[in-house]
Amino acid sequence: MLAIAPLLLAWAVCVVTPGPDFLAVLRTAAARGRAAGLRVGLGVVCGMACWATLALVGLSALMARYEHLYLVIRAVGAVLLIGYGLHVLWSTRNAASSGAETPGMPNGKQPQSHRHHWRLGLFTNLSNPKALVFFGALFATLMPHGASPAMRVALLAIMLAMGAGWFAAVSWCAGAQPVVAAYKRLQKVIDRVAGGVFAAIGLTLIPR
Repeated sequence: MLAIAPLLLAWAVCVVTPGPDFLAVLRTAAARGRAAGLRVGLGVVCGMACWATLALVGLSALMARYEHLYLVIRAVGAVLLIGYGLHVLWSTRNAASSGAETPGMPNGKQPQSHRHHWRLGLFTNLSNPKALVFFGALFATLMPHGASPAMRVALLAIMLAMGAGWFAAVSWCAGAQPVVAAYKRLQKVIDRVAGGVFAAIGLTLIPR
């Protein structure tokens, strides 16, 4: 257990550091409820599983060798994040001209599908190919030397469980009534900030 402690500690710091994943879960839970936030968190964890698995099988080294492949994936991620940010910003414009809100359903909109929330989390995480580079570096430097395939799988399961636990906690806290009430009062401002952050992060991913 001591051999994997540095890796798990580094992973814990990475997971709790606020970023697009955190923002997507937080905003969804406050706007749509804890269950919706949990589904976004599950999508994020599925994205993490994809990147971590690809890193374990060596795709991060392949992308380092063929830079154009990384740049293509990065460009796609930039478009996804910018698109979602603009979508959030556009929704604030619609909110200004619509009627009263329904609790948990801003502007009286019908509840979004379970798959919608899961896909939001998945695509938010997959839109940042830097995650593959991070996992590759993490495993290359902190993975115990000579780790067996079974140990690698077990370690990946622990990491994903940590991620799921963190986003479940974020969803639970963001879905608390005081947070929901605060979100409703400041919805337009919060959504504009969130949309701007998503778009700004996407712009930083555009290959130069």
